[in-house]
Amino acid sequence: MSEEKRTTSAAPEAKYNAYAEAADPDRYRVADALLFTCAEHGKACVLCVTAGKNGRNGRTAAVGATIFWLTCPNLNAIIARFEGHRCVRAVSAAMAQQPCLCDWHVQSHDVYASRARELLSPAQWCFFEAHFLSDDQPSLHKYGNAAVSHAAGMKCLHALVAQTLAGVANPVGSVVVNYILLQHQLVREAAEMGNTEQHGVEERRLSMKATLDSTRLFSDFMTAFVRAASERACEGWHGLRNVSFEVPLPEGNMWGKTAVQYMWRADSQLATLCPDLCARALTVLVALEGQLRHRHKKHRIN
Repeated sequence: MSEEKRTTSAAPEAKYNAYAEAADPDRYRVADALLFTCAEHGKACVLCVTAGKNGRNGRTAAVGATIFWLTCPNLNAIIARFEGHRCVRAVSAAMAQQPCLCDWHVQSHDVYASRARELLSPAQWCFFEAHFLSDDQPSLHKYGNAAVSHAAGMKCLHALVAQTLAGVANPVGSVVVNYILLQHQLVREAAEMGNTEQHGVEERRLSMKATLDSTRLFSDFMTAFVRAASERACEGWHGLRNVSFEVPLPEGNMWGKTAVQYMWRADSQLATLCPDLCARALTVLVALEGQLRHRHKKHRIN
């Protein structure tokens, strides 16, 4: 073969790839740190820096805009259930109607960026800042752990709950976690009622689903949260801890009351819940779905 042909057929020189510069291919979709635990699965929320989509299909691993990930199957399942009942849209509507909720959400993006800077290596942070936080390319800017394109945008409740469990305050993640706890409270109350009532198991389950799967209940819960937080003008929503407020229940509900009293748990209280958050989510899922199919632990991130 001539020298000219050898040169022509040689593999093209690899292009410089900033993703490769910042990410370790051996760490693609591998958890870098455990941030929140659950008794059943061990890891409930992890830090994973190299989970960017550019690592898919054999391409180079990438530092992604989302660095906190839920790995507890029960939490993933119950939040997917909320999303399936239009709760993402409900959050967007609530932020449009209640500007303070939108303001708190937007402010949380700076908290997320600050925590990312603390957790990433200098090379990773340089990449993260240049690609996701640059003011020179606003169309590429990503906000928060959900990596939305607009500061007030709403896309993934899983990502915001992961951000909360990672210890990075954001109001929507805290609302969703507390909503799981509210649902667990109502399921427990329903179980106690079931011991004295004559209704069949399936009838009670369907009645419970009608309430707990209601987007209206989630919206009313957010409204009650905002009202309680707004009354604490100096501290805002961060100051809510063991504060009780009333949440309206839909008409004709199985509990036979117009509202339920709920006590808000601060983010700092979540790790010490007993039973833990994972177990409470499972209790709700079993109550709503009956016998659950086996859920495998989520080993893959993104």
